[in-house]
Amino acid sequence: MDSTINTIEKAFIADGTDIKLMPDVSHLKREKDQQAIINNYKADVVIRALNSEGQEKEWEPDYSDPSQIKYENWYVFSPSSGWSLLNVVIWHAHTRSCSRRAFRTRAIARYFAETFPELVNAIL
Repeated sequence: MDSTINTIEKAFIADGTDIKLMPDVSHLKREKDQQAIINNYKADVVIRALNSEGQEKEWEPDYSDPSQIKYENWYVFSPSSGWSLLNVVIWHAHTRSCSRRAFRTRAIARYFAETFPELVNAIL
């Protein structure tokens, strides 16, 4: 897949989002909880930017449209290597994943997993 989005910073630029403005998590006392929310926010921005790249408008999965194909990544954990992409699955109207984690194409789903492995490990 050809994409100009190969860093988190480029994803924020493509999305028109200021990377300096992260969610306010200061009310959470555990740093691990704070980082989880920030990492999930980063993943949402990256996925949204990748799904919308080259489109006239922002792509969002339409769960009321069973003809719209959606993809999601399935991961497997190995103690020696951490999380890795197991498969990219296709589905139509069945909601099995968070809507922000659906991908427009199989290629985008694979690209995300292969290009952003540290972010994938941080959100799983």
